[in-house]
Amino acid sequence: MVNAMEVLPEDECLELLGCHSVGRIAVVRGNQPLIFPVNYILEGRIVVFRTDPGTKLTWATHGRVAFEIDSTDLFYREGWSVLVQGIGEVITDAPDTWSECIWARALVPWAGGAKDYWVAIASPVFSGRRITHRAS
Repeated sequence: MVNAMEVLPEDECLELLGCHSVGRIAVVRGNQPLIFPVNYILEGRIVVFRTDPGTKLTWATHGRVAFEIDSTDLFYREGWSVLVQGIGEVITDAPDTWSECIWARALVPWAGGAKDYWVAIASPVFSGRRITHRAS
């Protein structure tokens, strides 16, 4: 068996993002990267998650962020990963139809708390990779 790595096209990255609901948001506080699991939805090309006041809200909305989902098969040593890079923007009070459509979606965070703030990853850039085994 030979390992093969393939680059995923954007449409496949979007398809994978649309089929899942838990990922990780990465922010930078000071010079330290921090990563948090979040529930999310995909609306078109935009990843949206909910949060409370705190580190995620403060630092996800002060610059560039990264968001990642993945899947692994330990037995076959295969897997894939999708990365979204962009700018975090609070859309909680945005006065537009798109934001209202997002708020109507059923995004119920697993973690406790109100999670009253909605954050979207604007200007997204997508990349993805898949590792598979093939017969030699």
